[in-house]
Amino acid sequence: MRIFLSYRRSDVGGYAGRLADGLRGGVGADNVFQDVLTIAPGEDYTAVIDRALDDSDVLLAVIGPGWLTATAPDGSARLAQADDYVRLEVVRALDRGVRVVPVLVGGARLPAAGELPEDLRRLAQRQAVVLRDESWHQDVDGLLRSLRGEAAAPTGRRRRRGPVLLAVAVLLVVLGAGAWWLARPAGGGGGDPAAATETATEEDSEEDIASCTPPAGDGWSTLPLSADPTGEEQVDGGRLDFAVAAAHWRADRAAWQVVLETSMTADVPEGAYHGSWRYDSLVVGQRAFPPTCFSPTPDFVDPDTVGDALVGFDVTCEPAGYVELRLEDDADRIDVTPPDLGPGDC
Repeated sequence: MRIFLSYRRSDVGGYAGRLADGLRGGVGADNVFQDVLTIAPGEDYTAVIDRALDDSDVLLAVIGPGWLTATAPDGSARLAQADDYVRLEVVRALDRGVRVVPVLVGGARLPAAGELPEDLRRLAQRQAVVLRDESWHQDVDGLLRSLRGEAAAPTGRRRRRGPVLLAVAVLLVVLGAGAWWLARPAGGGGGDPAAATETATEEDSEEDIASCTPPAGDGWSTLPLSADPTGEEQVDGGRLDFAVAAAHWRADRAAWQVVLETSMTADVPEGAYHGSWRYDSLVVGQRAFPPTCFSPTPDFVDPDTVGDALVGFDVTCEPAGYVELRLEDDADRIDVTPPDLGPGDC
């Protein structure tokens, strides 16, 4: 199966890179077309796109919060322009009979037909897939199974719907809707295409992670670094090397802010995105805390080059002892501070 990724980089560049990584792990690097990696300098864009679509089984239209409202330098809507590359990609796929799947990220919704140019309105009739930050890997796995026509595996998210349905049933009973609602089933196993394509709600959606403010000025202190604050992640075609160059902290009311200066070296032939998802958590006082801010420079790291980033965490344990940085999927654990400091109090 060959997959064509259509996206607007200014809208979902980081999400698209993260999705591409997951898809390559499922179908192989050669079976994922991503323009930033696949089109060589000087090539005719439309000709390359046409060839790629002719070879593709499915186009994933990755839609973020700014997909519909993106504007050109003159202030006009990008999608309204006949030569907009996102519009061209999707329309060409629809005209060729390529399967088109809208993929919603960052809390985005599927545009209504009336919001789209006439040749794009068919997109609104396609069943969308929602990828959530909190269940990203499960959602991508479900997307791959759906594309292959495989049975879906149950997911934790589907199970969590039970209490919600039960609460609705009880409320309806109170309102006199009938006791039979109490026996209403919560539905089949989770993770199936229907569950994966639910429209995002305020509960499900999650805003993009904030940018980090540089840790400078009064109140900031530095943490002593370990002798080897490095780690690595094995990825398709090579590896990503991570290092912590500095660690800063300051008290913030009843909590603490910790900001790490990190770097990622892309030892892979295609390069890689440097996103907040690369960092799973910071362990302070034997408790794990997820990232709360992230600022990469740049967000895409070319092959054999280094990208820098600020990664911030809000923690409820004073960073006075051993601090550990865990990479995504527990690929590695970096000793930020010396391990012999002990876990510290919390």
